[in-house]
Formats: sequence, structure tokens, C-alpha cells
Amino acid sequence: MAPGALLPDQGTETEAEYITFHAAKGKSTRPVLKGTQAKKTFESIPQVDFSKMYSANLSDRQALAQEVGAAFKESGFLYACNHGISEELQRKTFDVIKQFFELPKSEKMKIHINKSPAIKGYENLLETKLDDSTRGDLKEALNFGEDPTEPEQTCPPDFDLSYYPENGTLPLNQWPDNPPNFRSVYYQYHAALMTFSKQLLHIIALSLDLPEDHFDHMARFPMAGLRPLHYPPQEASTDIGLGAHADYSWFTLVNQLTPTPALEVLNHNGQWVSAPPIKNTLVVNVGDFLERATNDVFVSTVHRVVNKTGQERYSLPFFFTPSHDVMIETVPTCWGEGRKKVYEDVNAGAWQRERLFRARYKHPASIAARARGDI
Repeated sequence: MAPGALLPDQGTETEAEYITFHAAKGKSTRPVLKGTQAKKTFESIPQVDFSKMYSANLSDRQALAQEVGAAFKESGFLYACNHGISEELQRKTFDVIKQFFELPKSEKMKIHINKSPAIKGYENLLETKLDDSTRGDLKEALNFGEDPTEPEQTCPPDFDLSYYPENGTLPLNQWPDNPPNFRSVYYQYHAALMTFSKQLLHIIALSLDLPEDHFDHMARFPMAGLRPLHYPPQEASTDIGLGAHADYSWFTLVNQLTPTPALEVLNHNGQWVSAPPIKNTLVVNVGDFLERATNDVFVSTVHRVVNKTGQERYSLPFFFTPSHDVMIETVPTCWGEGRKKVYEDVNAGAWQRERLFRARYKHPASIAARARGDI
């Protein structure tokens, strides 16, 4: 149905409503379905107990996998309860993030993303704009990713570095000088999330009736990174913290660091469902890579951030994406026997770089890529 078309039960005088968002295929729209047009869909985000994620009993892991698979098929989102990351580590991580964002702008701009060929570092308010009807995304961000030069990331010695600028000989991340313990705390939290993520790969494999180690090759040196975010209170009714989008990751783990409700998830009727913070949980959502690999069995659900509370909001998403040399292929249990394969195989590194450059179209590296015809 083309944008602006009328839904069958709306007559000729009422124009259909549409939600516009950014996803794997670029800018897309979805109709808002009401009344007889409405579908059966989710109205809340399920909570899943991960306490038996590391159980020695296969039956325990399979039972968890069933819950995860059901959530990923229906809403593409879940709350991970009992995830095993200590509250003390979460508090320490929040403290250093908050301290950084409270620095003067001149201090934060020392590591601005335009100084990094890999688009890593600080991003100021309104530098991205996912919703064309707004003045931009009202948030600050710190972007970090995989970096083969950093000892904390233990890059395999035989890993192909040709994907990275200068064959990996230049640091890709930019680190703040203040607070002085930022990097050490960051990597403590990063390590905890990597442990969780690698086991979640096993749970996802089980949910798709695959051997537990089916996706292990994706985690050799994954394109994974944390992105601390600060959302000030929205100043106008037309403001938005982060416009509607789907993530270009395998999955995303979000720690909503403050009790400020702002995350909203789009259901199949085009209605926004609140995903408010729940203490000591991670919000887990399917990314475009996983949706693609499962032939749309799992849903990379559109979401946004709208901070109308008048309070500061801090959140910490972790984007887990396969190693750059991995081919994203449709898993064998998600096609055949009458179900067609929807997507062609793609290289993870090339596909992610294209998405990143499109999202950061003002960045010098993105401008140069367009000039070369790479995107």
C-alpha cells in the first residue's frame, strides 16, 4: 500500500496514518491499523528469566530457548531478568558515563567523531536525524566499537585486519581523559556483556533447532560495541530523543540506566508500546542481521526514544554484530519445504559499513565513501 492510500474501512474522507522509520531497506512506512483492520499483536514486552542460561542441563537451556524464540518471533524484544551482571558493576559504569556527559562541551568535543575515520567518539546533540519531521535527535552519544589495536579486546593474532583503516595499525576508538577510570570500567562492563552475548548465541541456535555452536564462528572478533547515550528532557512537543529505527546488529542489549521511561516499540498495528525501565534487567532486541538470517522468522522491531518526563535519561546499548569477515546466510531451519529464501547472502562488514555511512552522512568518511561510489 502506497503512503497516503486509504485503508478499506476508512471511507473516502479519512486519510490513513503512517509511521515512518529507518531500517535495513532504508526509509520505510507502516500503516496504523485500527478497528476491524487491527491485527492480533503484542501490547507489552515479555520478561524472560535467564538464571538457567549457563545450566549444565540441556533441558534447562532448551526451555529458555523456547521462551526467547517465542519473544523474538512475536515482538522482537524481551527483558532479560537474572542476567548475571552485578549491580555494583552496572552502578560503576553508570557513574563514569554520567561524569563524562556532565563535562563542558569543549572537553567532550576533543574526541568528536569527525576526528575518527571509523566514526568513533563523541556525538553532540542533534547531530543525527532519523525523523525528518524533527530538528534532529535530542541525544548525546559516545561511540565505541571493536578495535584490533586494543589489548582489552584480545584480537586473534591471525585475524584479517585489512577491513580496518591502515590495516588496523591506527587506534579506532577515541577515549576521554576524564573521568580517568572511564576506559577500565568500560572494559569491565564490556567483558561481562561479551560473556552474556556468546552464551545468548547458543540459546538463539537452540531456539532455531540448530546445534548450540552453530553461530560460534560469528564471535571470533565481533563488531561489537557499547554506545553510552544521554537524553536531556525534550524541550518542545515536536522533539524526539531518537527517531524510529531498527538496529543493524545481530542483537542489541540495552541497559536503561535511569528509571526514565522513554523507550517505545512499534507493534504490528503501528501502535507504540512502552518498554519502561525494569530494575536490573537488560532489554534484548533482534537486529537486522538476525532477522535476515532467520528469513524474517525473528523480527527486527522498530523502536524510538521519546523523553517527555522532564528528567535526564541515560542508557547503554551494546550492539553485538558478527565479525566483519562473516557471511550472513539464511539458516537452514528457516527456509525450504515451501518457505522461500527471502534474502541474498551478504558480508557482515560491508553491509554494516554501508549502513553506518548512510546514518552518518555528514561525517568526512561517509562523504568520501559517497564520492568514491562505495555507497
